[in-house]
Amino acid sequence: MQSTILRLAALAAILAASAPGSAAASLTVSGGHIGTQPGFTRVVVDLTGGAFEINEADATDPSPSDGLARVEIRHAAIAVRAFDLFGHGVRMRVSRPAAGRAAIVLSSAAGAFKYMRVSGLHAPQRLVIDLYRAAPPAVAAEVRSAPNRCLVLRSIRRSGRVLLVRGVERDLFEGTFQLVVRDARGRVVGRRTITARGAWRKGVGYRGVKSRQAGTVEAVASSAKDGSLACLVQRRVSLVP
Repeated sequence: MQSTILRLAALAAILAASAPGSAAASLTVSGGHIGTQPGFTRVVVDLTGGAFEINEADATDPSPSDGLARVEIRHAAIAVRAFDLFGHGVRMRVSRPAAGRAAIVLSSAAGAFKYMRVSGLHAPQRLVIDLYRAAPPAVAAEVRSAPNRCLVLRSIRRSGRVLLVRGVERDLFEGTFQLVVRDARGRVVGRRTITARGAWRKGVGYRGVKSRQAGTVEAVASSAKDGSLACLVQRRVSLVP
């Protein structure tokens, strides 16, 4: 009798765990908000119910420079309370394009943002999307050392239209990143692909600058998973014709 009761209890547990819409499996996109930080605009998507893992989020359009970017959450049992928000120059539209998917579409003025970083937070659960502004950073928005020190900027020295940059790399995928120079409008005027391990010293040239102006020097790496931002350091510089 006892063994029969145990078998029935085990069967009931299996059926409960596999039942559609069970609390353990369901995840709901329940709301969100848009805020601002030095150097970037932060979009937060609130998630309730089932457990969210960051590998369930993919940047299906990782570049916001053309005014559009998109992130999808793929979860077997996801529900979406569709909504449309606007703030700080960014419009966020959330929808459920198909079963098991939630789409977050971000629109902004073309050229306003350069990179998109996707991350997750817990307690409470949130998907976080940071859109980095293309314009030269104010002092508060400079990043000389990335949070996990994947890249560090040590110094920048100008020699004509070449910027000599020293820094440190740590644990980037294949040790590859880019040195980028942007003008006062955030447009790319110089770029060089770098492969290095540990300390590095490289030069990057720029062109098309017709007057003295503020600019940006950045070392940046993209995610091997989906092309979104993986690591960024940036400093404001003066560019000359």
